[in-house]
Amino acid sequence: MKRPAPMSVRPGLARSVAVAAGSAAGLLMTLPAQAVTPAKDAASAPIYSCVDANGRRLSSDRPIPECLSQEQNMLGKDGTVRKKVPPMLSPEQQAQRDAERAAQARAQAARMELVRNDRLLLSRYPTLAAHDQARQRALESTQKAIDTIQLRIAQLETERVVLANERAGLGGKAVPENLKMRTNTNDGSLEAQRTLLRSMDAERARINLQYDNERQRLALLLAGLPPGTQVDAGQPSPSAAPAAR
Repeated sequence: MKRPAPMSVRPGLARSVAVAAGSAAGLLMTLPAQAVTPAKDAASAPIYSCVDANGRRLSSDRPIPECLSQEQNMLGKDGTVRKKVPPMLSPEQQAQRDAERAAQARAQAARMELVRNDRLLLSRYPTLAAHDQARQRALESTQKAIDTIQLRIAQLETERVVLANERAGLGGKAVPENLKMRTNTNDGSLEAQRTLLRSMDAERARINLQYDNERQRLALLLAGLPPGTQVDAGQPSPSAAPAAR
């Protein structure tokens, strides 16, 4: 008996069947992972819990809208508190917090600047005597200018007396234009020198105030105050000999 001849399959149809079989196998391989992933994520997702304003205990897999204005607990799958979620701030509260943080940043920057200044002060003046010598050097040029101005004022005052005597000697006659001019020039020069003297006196006071403040701080640092430490205005400072001026 003859066996039936095998059915022939067209090449294009065979390729289509193979592709379909491969796609089905790939789909079957991916299904378990897709099915397991959501379950795994759900098991590890945190739970938010809180008690609202009405005393109800609420829980959710995301921040609870009824409790946004208060602290919420983020729970693990075993029910333990993993962390505290702070309340959501209002725009006014957020602005206040931003202002507080900015103030803290400014205070920190000021402290770091004070630390740098203190260390520079200690490096420049290892002793109070060294600081006193620096004060004298800083005052030298100002004092010389003051001495020169005072000498010029004395000369102008003497000249002023001479001019006044000339006017008195006229015996009521008309004052000559030359005498008027010299008197006006003397008055203007005196005023200019006195203004300059006031300016130099202010500069000397500024220098002394600067060195007074530095010396007070330096005395504290040399006594062991850590650089950058704030000191209350009423806190007594270490006794130190006054600086010579």
